[in-house]
Amino acid sequence: MITFLIILIGFMLVSSIIARHRNAGEMEKAAAAIRSIDPPCTYPIIMPVYGRPHYLKEVLQALARVKDIDKTILIISQDGSNPEVTALISEINFTRTVIIQHTRPFLGILAYFWDSLVAASANIHFLLKFTFSKTHARGAIVLEDDILPCVDFFNYYQWAFQHVLTGTNVLSVTGFNIDSRVVPDINYHPQDYPYDLVENRENNHVKFCSWSWGITRDKWQQVRKHWSFASWDLELDKLQRKLGLISYKPVLGRVRNIGMHDGINFTEADDNPKWRDIFIAIQTYNYTEAPRLHQKNDFVKLSYPEDYQRPYPNEKTRTRKNRLWLLAAVILLAVAELYVLLLR
Repeated sequence: MITFLIILIGFMLVSSIIARHRNAGEMEKAAAAIRSIDPPCTYPIIMPVYGRPHYLKEVLQALARVKDIDKTILIISQDGSNPEVTALISEINFTRTVIIQHTRPFLGILAYFWDSLVAASANIHFLLKFTFSKTHARGAIVLEDDILPCVDFFNYYQWAFQHVLTGTNVLSVTGFNIDSRVVPDINYHPQDYPYDLVENRENNHVKFCSWSWGITRDKWQQVRKHWSFASWDLELDKLQRKLGLISYKPVLGRVRNIGMHDGINFTEADDNPKWRDIFIAIQTYNYTEAPRLHQKNDFVKLSYPEDYQRPYPNEKTRTRKNRLWLLAAVILLAVAELYVLLLR
């Protein structure tokens, strides 16, 4: 058992050294590509990708239709080497793109055993750190590979950066709103409110939303030291309340979450009306109006019956946890064996 453990540790150390060397070269290549971009981009879109090419393809197709998408840059951090994902991102031609392809275990040793929030959190942290250290960007737009943007996505965020994220008490602005849906019974349509944003709250507490979000350079400097490499979004939620910050969401949604399958924790039914019926903008706006900010949600707020389709745990997640338990068991057995040998 001790021999096995020594071989395992040796393999992990050697592979980590090789990965560090390869990734250093990859990051330098990406930094050089960014330096060559003229004029510099003010609000880049940053995207972590991993292993769900069917969703990524839909997201990239939607991004290609976004108005003024060619006026920004797309910085992609690829964890792993899924060939379909590699092919999709290498074919992007609708905007300037910087691709950073990592050799594992760049995002942590745990990535060998558990492809969960540890790797996802590390990837988003890396992208934010890389963007604000290698570019002159004033802010960054985080878009994960299963969040579908509307045609107005980029200009909406430019407008939000200029008018909302300048507030000293504002942490982020999201493009997601689960209540952005048509309600014929009361003649309500979110499309009537393209310039309205409300504080993102849940049970009367401020809430952070990770399904597309913009953050300024100053706010990143404020929160980066408190970043969690486990449940990063939940920890940002707690940190936001601790620092007395707020986040805003649009009344008219600008993104939709399509990643119902093969996620980190849960799988949901594609036809669940809770997600299926969300309405996102289908036209572009000129954004000459200042945003109308609301503390309370005086617009429609829907409730969902107790019997709506609940998500169920992802089997892959449980398998990954089992791998960690196996690793812990191996280590304990090795320690016990070493202890017995020392007693002799």
